[in-house]
Amino acid sequence: MKTATTPQVAVSLQALTGAQFSGGVAEVSSTTIPLVQVLRAVAALLVLLGHIQSHAIVAAGADTPIGQQSRLPGGLGVDLFFAISGFIMVVSSVRLFEQPGAWRIFLLRRAVRLVPLYWLATLAFLPVVLWGSRGHSVDLLAALGTALAFIPYHALEPGGLAYPLLSLGWTLNYEVLFYVLFSAAIVLPMSRAVPVVTFGLLLLVLAGAWVESTQTGLYFWTRPIVLEFAFGAFIAWMWIRNFRLTMPLSMLILLAAVALVVVDPWGLRAATAGTSTPNDLVRVMGWGLPAAAVLAAAVLLEPSGRSTPRSLSPLVTLGDWSYALYLTHTFALIVVVNAWKLLELQSVFGALALAVVQVAAAVIVAGLVYRWFELPVTTALRRRFC
Repeated sequence: MKTATTPQVAVSLQALTGAQFSGGVAEVSSTTIPLVQVLRAVAALLVLLGHIQSHAIVAAGADTPIGQQSRLPGGLGVDLFFAISGFIMVVSSVRLFEQPGAWRIFLLRRAVRLVPLYWLATLAFLPVVLWGSRGHSVDLLAALGTALAFIPYHALEPGGLAYPLLSLGWTLNYEVLFYVLFSAAIVLPMSRAVPVVTFGLLLLVLAGAWVESTQTGLYFWTRPIVLEFAFGAFIAWMWIRNFRLTMPLSMLILLAAVALVVVDPWGLRAATAGTSTPNDLVRVMGWGLPAAAVLAAAVLLEPSGRSTPRSLSPLVTLGDWSYALYLTHTFALIVVVNAWKLLELQSVFGALALAVVQVAAAVIVAGLVYRWFELPVTTALRRRFC
């Protein structure tokens, strides 16, 4: 382990505000840490591939050769997203800590970033719910209202898992909880805010031991998975304080994280196809800690002022599109699968060809949504409100 010798670090978390520090901590200017963008791309691709794989296994049956193959840990992408989110919230808020009214500015920025695309995707998904093959068996008005308000609700089936209408939105319900806690602590210096937020998340998890699953919102928000935001926030604190890892130690941490996921001692990968991985302590240990370790190995190694290798540029771009890819890939998969069946391409091409087309379609849709909706709308709202 070592401390960086240069106090200046070029950052870039895409459209986040810049900040400066003195006294041996990082000086942040204009906004993107390339390796964070790369990890965002990896997280989104893991979720996408996990859903493609899960759908294929459900369609083919668990006893088929497809169902018996080693499964990609697609859910790990969510855990990586949560660690990255904790990291970004601290790094992007360095000019807000201790400032009057900082909580309001912070929440406005997060709303501008989170709400427009999620609301659009949720409303666009309504026809699928209304006329899809699964139908719906809940109060649709309540399901829509709770989804738009980021409140956990059994929107897909009564008494089932607390999924919103667009099931992917369950992760955003956790994100909003973290934002609220973070906004309450932002009045403090960063050195105190990070421990306070961590302590608040720990209290929630401890309280969850006494919460019944029938108490939908409380039960959902007190699952141990919320601790993964704290992992990312602590890594950000180390990054800002110019704490750095040597290359051998970084590689050792990365290899250990990958090994834990591959060995999978808790059987998390086997539980992902066609089912939902519980957001409990086992998940935090099996996926949350490796995700945080990968993030730490990447950002705490990154040298100051080094430009992004050209080979990583596509992943950096995909990192920019990652939110759009996460929210819209369901639509791309539905269209591709139905077109595939309509054209009877399954009799000509195998499952791998379908997966390749699905990935390509999802990425193209994400790029178009980012370029023509997310980027201009977010930019306009930032200028107006932030």
